[in-house]
Amino acid sequence: MMGAPEYFRLAADQEALFKFVAGYPRVILNMACRVDIESEIDEEKAVEAMKLTVTRLPFCTIRLHEPEPEKFVQYYCDDEPEGFEIVDMSGVSEEEIDAYILELAGTPLPNDYDDVQLYDFKLIRAPEGRHIVYFNGFHIIMDSVGLIYVITYFCKVYEALVNGTELPAPGIPVDKLIDQSWEYMASKRAKDDYEWWLGQFETEPHFSSMNPRPSPEYVEGKNYGKDLGEDNIFCESLPKRIPAEFVEKVNAEALKLGVSAQLYYMLALRTWLARNSGCTDVIFDTTGARRATLVQKNGGMTLAHQVQWRSDIPNDCVFRDALLKLNVNQRDIYKHIGILEDYLTPSFKRFGTPAGMRYAACVFTYQPYFNSEGLELKFKANHVNIGVTNTPLYLNMMPHDASGDIWADYIYSKGYLDPANLEAFHAFMLRFIENGIADPDKTIAEIAEMSL
Repeated sequence: MMGAPEYFRLAADQEALFKFVAGYPRVILNMACRVDIESEIDEEKAVEAMKLTVTRLPFCTIRLHEPEPEKFVQYYCDDEPEGFEIVDMSGVSEEEIDAYILELAGTPLPNDYDDVQLYDFKLIRAPEGRHIVYFNGFHIIMDSVGLIYVITYFCKVYEALVNGTELPAPGIPVDKLIDQSWEYMASKRAKDDYEWWLGQFETEPHFSSMNPRPSPEYVEGKNYGKDLGEDNIFCESLPKRIPAEFVEKVNAEALKLGVSAQLYYMLALRTWLARNSGCTDVIFDTTGARRATLVQKNGGMTLAHQVQWRSDIPNDCVFRDALLKLNVNQRDIYKHIGILEDYLTPSFKRFGTPAGMRYAACVFTYQPYFNSEGLELKFKANHVNIGVTNTPLYLNMMPHDASGDIWADYIYSKGYLDPANLEAFHAFMLRFIENGIADPDKTIAEIAEMSL
């Protein structure tokens, strides 16, 4: 690197994410993605496209510096990117390729992520002339939107190299994002958002579990459940396909009702949680980000905030009205999504909640924008389970390609959840939505009973 680095502070969002996973190994912030290329590919141009991608997107060039434990600054680094290689696995089995990618995803980046490039990019030769692109980015410099941006940008760069056309415009530096994050935290809007969130928790929440009572995770007689603990951070992935025709039906019904399609899946989830917990006051975590400006959309970084979505919908509420209630609730949440959960956590102390206890046992995300539509290079992309988790269940719903299918990926703590229970929920979710669409004037309790 030419000259001494010019350090700058972390964004408020970055600091909050580090605090959120404090005590966990940093590998928990790996964001790994496997991209199965479904077109013929020029290996040399693919590797060149990888290098151009990470050098033309400023957030990929960021490195962290830790002058003292858990105190970070960051800087742009113009060093030649490293580690771009073609891994020849054309003569091995699919199981060996899967195992290799899982091992990569769960491996910490060098030097405990200090003063090193915060990504890993590889091209894998697979049997029958196929190719797989592997990318892993550190969550501190990108969230899922940033990860998707990297993969899409790589495809556009590759196409430009193959076709001899102009490269896509380079990315936007993150400096404004950092300034905006701290300006927001000092603003009246942040204070108003903070007060709004406190209003959602005037009373202590009840623990909402994917497991029915009785379960070892419950703390009987209390409103909370046990945290993971060191023995239960290891996880497995259970991917389940939701066919395009089902997705299209839900999307069409959502459009007619004027609500987001994800609310149909969320309503099924919160109904399951309510039945398990014996309480209609339900809580689960979800993620969202305010991306109003161009730099927020294209600057990378981590902007997504994990928030605790609390809703109380009575069992006698009809399916249609329950969706409308969730819709109003969701709009309110997104209006106030800028506040960081780290700033809300101390408010739970007034309930006497001990450290190591939680209210939500599930994180739900719905990301229907990861596909290869409009690109010449066709691919099937999927997040890769890194092997550790800081929540009992992370349910991520997203497409892998342009087929119209959505995949529900259940990333679950092996110490908390039985995969058979998740299989049962997935089947329930599809039946619940199908039955609700067929008769939206039935109560959610009636529809749940029909769907078990």
